[in-house]
Amino acid sequence: MTVVGFSPIYPHAHCTEDFQICQVTTGESEINAASTISSLYHSTLFDLTKTYFIIAGIAGINPYQGTTGTAAFARYAVQVALQYEIDAREIPSNWTTGYFAFGEFAPLEYPTTIYGTEVFELNVNLRDRAIALAANVTLNDSSTAQAYRAMYDYAPANQPPTIIAGDSACSDVYYSGALLSEAFGNFTYLITNGTGVYAMTAQV
Repeated sequence: MTVVGFSPIYPHAHCTEDFQICQVTTGESEINAASTISSLYHSTLFDLTKTYFIIAGIAGINPYQGTTGTAAFARYAVQVALQYEIDAREIPSNWTTGYFAFGEFAPLEYPTTIYGTEVFELNVNLRDRAIALAANVTLNDSSTAQAYRAMYDYAPANQPPTIIAGDSACSDVYYSGALLSEAFGNFTYLITNGTGVYAMTAQV
């Protein structure tokens, strides 16, 4: 079914014949996700009064938490881009990152300006139930993924994929590198009061 307001690349909802299960692809970027889900909510084609949503997507993986092909289930989705940023080539010599929280003046300080959308906490009981159901699933693997893993000399980065619990650092920017990963891992930990563990990167 075509739904007005969905991403122009993914304009359709695909449903089973009895409409018990539907699938929607939002496409990349927070704007597409917001407009697509808002359009779904306001559409008269669906009755959402008794509905469960399962949100799935591709993601990068923190090599200290998982490996290529890992399926990770999040408790928190953290908007790591909701920070100040100074170009890393111009940061003070004693900083390891150019990112620091709103209202503050250095990395690792808790923000004093809060927008309220920095962290979304998901249903932990439902997440744990999903992990339990998926625990015995054999994940697909490939020779390409295995060759990529072999470049790491530590676990779990060089191990076969598994099912894990781990939180998602969200940004529209595709980033890579140990220093950025460390910075966003620190922010995930900071903004969740020490309970979040950065495992994935995603556009949520």
